[in-house]
Amino acid sequence: MMTTKPNQREELRQRLRRLGLVRGVSSLPPSPHHPVPIEGLVDGAFHETPYGRCFVAQAAFPSHHRHGDLDLATFLDLAPETLAAVGGEPALSAADLRRTLFLDTETTGLSGGTGTMAFLVGLGFFEGDHFRLLQPFLRDPGDELALVHFLATQFARFDAVITFNGRAFDLPLLETRFVLARQPFPLASVPHLDLLGPARRLWRERLPSRALGTLEREVLGVERDQADVPGGMIPRLYRDYLRTGDGREISRILYHNLVDVLSMVTLAARLSRAFADPLGTDGLTGADLFCLARWQEERGEEAEGTLRAALEAGLRPDLRQRALRELALLLKRAGRRREAVAYWQQLGMEATQGTLAPVELAKVFEWHLGRPALAAGWTRLALARAERWPPGPRRERELAALHHRLERLQRRMATVPDQGRGPDEGENR
Repeated sequence: MMTTKPNQREELRQRLRRLGLVRGVSSLPPSPHHPVPIEGLVDGAFHETPYGRCFVAQAAFPSHHRHGDLDLATFLDLAPETLAAVGGEPALSAADLRRTLFLDTETTGLSGGTGTMAFLVGLGFFEGDHFRLLQPFLRDPGDELALVHFLATQFARFDAVITFNGRAFDLPLLETRFVLARQPFPLASVPHLDLLGPARRLWRERLPSRALGTLEREVLGVERDQADVPGGMIPRLYRDYLRTGDGREISRILYHNLVDVLSMVTLAARLSRAFADPLGTDGLTGADLFCLARWQEERGEEAEGTLRAALEAGLRPDLRQRALRELALLLKRAGRRREAVAYWQQLGMEATQGTLAPVELAKVFEWHLGRPALAAGWTRLALARAERWPPGPRRERELAALHHRLERLQRRMATVPDQGRGPDEGENR
């Protein structure tokens, strides 16, 4: 091994000073030729298993620790029924939030398959007045049986699991490793909330990407420090570690995984609070409220208040037209046609190429308000718009239906004067 003589060390000090670095050589980082084991860099301990040792990094945060714009303990205040609704998983309604596991893996590849291993698994959970994080790390691929055994003992403690994209990636990958190790997979029948789907539903109109890093920056208020490493680099850094045994870059991966787990806690709380109380949740934009309203409608829940709030908060033109349409249709289905007229009229003015609003107004004025002349006026507007459509079957069908409607209205106007009937009289057409 090469050594540095005293006069060489002094010369090196002088060079560093000329470059503006005034600290001594002894404080410089260790040479890459001297690998530093991961257990010398992070808090953790070795766990003995029947298959050998497994190194587990450990961290703990007070429950009131603030990650982004929420305390971690905010999650414990949620109703399990809300988590069940957010995840579309009824079994979560019986979950004990203190026996819920937050799980995230770092792997040797991003495509999955039997050749992909999870070399680091982040396990986060509440214990007493702290949120604990255990990160079993695969120091050598030959130690995988020990890691699987450690995971099996931990998984058995929990009644529910929360992941981000775990349904498609983390859990199938882990189950494959358990199968290869000839071990039953304890999480196979545990209720599971994958946060990726709900995040896509809520923020799809505001954010071009719903990756966890994007959600952290744009929604959760989380800022990662310089210790973080891009996810795409992680498999290569682990391969470098296997070649060199130097754990310094692995400590950055541990930090990346730790923040992922903490962010899932905050994300689960933000999603659940928005779903449970859209109008009382800060930080939701008009686009978010519109997405929430669509989500509520899909579940057969009341969405009128959320749609009105979305319109009041402000929407870009295409979303505003969709919100006007959804609200007008909602009021129509409820038999509140007089209220729907205002929204159909607004949509008719803003959606200048469509015929839906003019046709709906023609229906209301003809059949429910007894105003055939106004109905004919809206029908003519719809005709003028449909005539500008490109040639094709859709245009021909629409024009035929509109001409038929206008002819009927003209015959009616010749024999029946405007009656000005109330909105709930007449047949429902």
